[in-house]
Amino acid sequence: MPDGVSEILRFVEGWGRRAYPVPWSVRDTITYAIATGADAHNGRALVWESAPGFGTLATFATRFAHEALVDFATGTRHAGLLSFARATRVRVHRPLAAECGDAVASASLAVAERTAGRLVLRLDVETSAGGEPIADSSLDVHFRLPAADGARRPPTAARDGADGDTGWRVEARETVHPYQAAVFRTLLGLTADGRVQDVMHIDPAESRRLGLPAPALPGEVTLGIVARLAVQNAARLGVGELRGAAVSYLKPVADADRLVLGFAPAGGGTVRARAVNGDGRVALRGELHFHPDPARCEAS
Repeated sequence: MPDGVSEILRFVEGWGRRAYPVPWSVRDTITYAIATGADAHNGRALVWESAPGFGTLATFATRFAHEALVDFATGTRHAGLLSFARATRVRVHRPLAAECGDAVASASLAVAERTAGRLVLRLDVETSAGGEPIADSSLDVHFRLPAADGARRPPTAARDGADGDTGWRVEARETVHPYQAAVFRTLLGLTADGRVQDVMHIDPAESRRLGLPAPALPGEVTLGIVARLAVQNAARLGVGELRGAAVSYLKPVADADRLVLGFAPAGGGTVRARAVNGDGRVALRGELHFHPDPARCEAS
């Protein structure tokens, strides 16, 4: 077993269950919305606290895992293995308040999959305040093992975008701007203490060294873009307020990319979602979960 794998497994075994205070402010929720591309024209109720229906995107709840992710990154970065977020699941138990001062996140870490080619760790986070649950989230992080370097899967139509998916009731186009990744980094405080090495999201030279043509948008921001546009089109999709998501990250989204998004209702408040990057490859695929009653529609 490679030494890096042994180091990571020891880290997981010693994780236990960790608690983190996760307060947030109106400034935080607005900053997150701006990172997803919201502005006064396409999402006034997300960026102006005096707007009718001012609220917070449910996917803001992915932020509650940040402090746990900092510890995760600190404990695994010396293993020398390439890692990447592959899947995210998030669910809110009730609409998120614009601010909260006493929320606490409880995080557990486990091995979700272990093969000769890869190791997958799952970080589960439960957030509550005053004894009441607020949100749950789960993140799968894949580590590519040395044995996998010569055995990568060949490209397939399903992964590259030409998968024949049809039946999208709503299609939307969105241009990504480099400021969005920078705004998100500011929200999380990633530039404050250097504990998280996230150069792939900000440094063009380091991104190229990692095989990316440009800095990659954080997956949480890509999910936020998808969620914002789905909420904006909730009436056309016949659903109510957004309650959660379960998505896979398949290909990078560049920080100046042009996305094509598709949404299709699947019944019971579930909406299939897909984002295709500027190279024509599926970057994100999964489901968004809404209240099934269109009368419970969020403002946008």
